[in-house]
Amino acid sequence: MKTSVFGLAGIALVSMLVGALAFHLLLNDTPSVKPDSEETGIELHSIPLFDLAGHQSTIGDWKGDILIVNFWAPWCAPCRREVPSLIKTQQEYAQQGVSVLGIAFDSEPQVSRFAADHQINYPLFLAGNRASMYNSAFGNSSGSLPFTALLDRNQQILFRHNGELSAEQLLEQLEALL
Repeated sequence: MKTSVFGLAGIALVSMLVGALAFHLLLNDTPSVKPDSEETGIELHSIPLFDLAGHQSTIGDWKGDILIVNFWAPWCAPCRREVPSLIKTQQEYAQQGVSVLGIAFDSEPQVSRFAADHQINYPLFLAGNRASMYNSAFGNSSGSLPFTALLDRNQQILFRHNGELSAEQLLEQLEALL
């Protein structure tokens, strides 16, 4: 009986190792998605955005502005910590043509409640079923939250950051563009 248990455990272990190796090889063979229109078929300026009321805009509506596009969710602790600096940036730099856009990965009621509670002063949009398109277009290949992209006035992505972005990091990148 002990021999058969050890035999089954050995087969299971070998199967897991082979599966992990195959996954690793396939993952490394998969080309990474590059965030440009030739690779994704998506022009940044034409990306549709749907606000909390369901009204549609496009990234192109902010042509001429420096854009800080922040992917976030109310349930994401690092995302929540970024909000005060994004509010402050919108307030302090709007007159210089800087716009913060938030793309939320949650439902409208959750996002609306969070926005009201925290007095968010920048436009918010719902990712909904367009999440993979947004991630691809902006170069968030991991799909992680938070994720921030900084676009110049010609809507070219100059900076990307996966994970929590400190106020200092954001201002450093923004000041380089101004």
